[in-house]
Amino acid sequence: MKYTLLLLLFFVACRQATPEADSATVPEADPTPNPALAATAESYYTCSMHPQIHEDEPGDCPICGMDLIKVQHQSGTTTARTIRLSAEQVRLGGIKVRKVGEQPMATAAAGTGLALTGRVVPNPENTTQVSARVPGRIERLYVRNPGETVRAGAPLFALYSEELQKAQLDFLLATAQQRELSGADNIDYAPLVAAARNRLQLWGFTSNQLRQLLRAGKPLNPVPYFSSKSGVVQEVALREGDYVQEGTPIFSLVDLSTVWVEAQLYATDAAVRAGQPVTVTFPSLPGREVTGRVSFVNPELADSKVTLVRVVLPNPQRAYTPGLQAVVRMAPTSPQAPAAVGALRVPMAAVLQEQAGNSLWVRLPNGSYENREVELGKQTGRQVEILSHLTAGEEVVVDGAYLLHSEYILQKGASPLTRQ
Repeated sequence: MKYTLLLLLFFVACRQATPEADSATVPEADPTPNPALAATAESYYTCSMHPQIHEDEPGDCPICGMDLIKVQHQSGTTTARTIRLSAEQVRLGGIKVRKVGEQPMATAAAGTGLALTGRVVPNPENTTQVSARVPGRIERLYVRNPGETVRAGAPLFALYSEELQKAQLDFLLATAQQRELSGADNIDYAPLVAAARNRLQLWGFTSNQLRQLLRAGKPLNPVPYFSSKSGVVQEVALREGDYVQEGTPIFSLVDLSTVWVEAQLYATDAAVRAGQPVTVTFPSLPGREVTGRVSFVNPELADSKVTLVRVVLPNPQRAYTPGLQAVVRMAPTSPQAPAAVGALRVPMAAVLQEQAGNSLWVRLPNGSYENREVELGKQTGRQVEILSHLTAGEEVVVDGAYLLHSEYILQKGASPLTRQ
């Protein structure tokens, strides 16, 4: 300590003795800071799991308790939306780039067309709901399992109902009075018979059941109900012994003579219009190809990503069952259609989709990586058209874009789209 103090006094004395020499040999300080030194000096501590944490000193993350790591600002060497990586980081992150070039959209789509995945679903317009006409108890079910085929006129269930019994007695009584007393006391029983008959018919009685009722001369108990249409049972809602009220659903039948094929269309895919010709194939039915037209395109997006495209197919042989996977291919673009000049296409894996927008990473000539907010165009297969902020010949990150994005957030503390 004593020697250090003596040495300090010696340097002070020398400086006071030769002020001219001192001022001549020591250059003036450069007011412009060294960028490299400035970048080194600007550092903070953050959490690898919560990059929004910025602390001046080391410690623990106030959110998860992990040790904070030191991060150097790179503002002295890069812009706000660029980042530099070492060769080791590029290798470990699997960062790969590819040059983009001009490719006319019409040429790219010609010969293949847009292919959409879908599946066969029942046509709701051909669905019949079988419900109880009157309150009562299900005495018997003639059809018990979904998937069974029912023909028109086949029995579905038998119902016991006190109201049905009373209505049958009223019809038998009115018929007997008309037969025995009509004209004797100047009373016309025809309207009474017609009213009793109409009530039974509204409650599901068929003409054959009315004739059977007249032959038997006593109420039918229980009363069987028959299917008015042919179809496949979609749902059996009740069991034997269950009580029902008027309007209680019992069966759901669907006619599969026509079916729908519903396919998903992404918002970035080419536009599809109602009436557009398509071909439908089925992976589980090799060699079968059906032509048709788009009957409906849902104007609303589901989850802001996909919309629904519908194709109606005839199914006379019932070969297309609900749930069957299908591929819907749009008609290829005409070769004479005008090409989209200057269209640049990149793999969809290169595009980062965030709530703030879509972006991709471009490697600059100096070796740094720049994030660009871009506008997406038509998508064909796994390629998407880029409409803005990209020129032919530039190198786009096609592998490792999300890792590069995560490294940027770790260093800068936020996504590049939220920093602009």
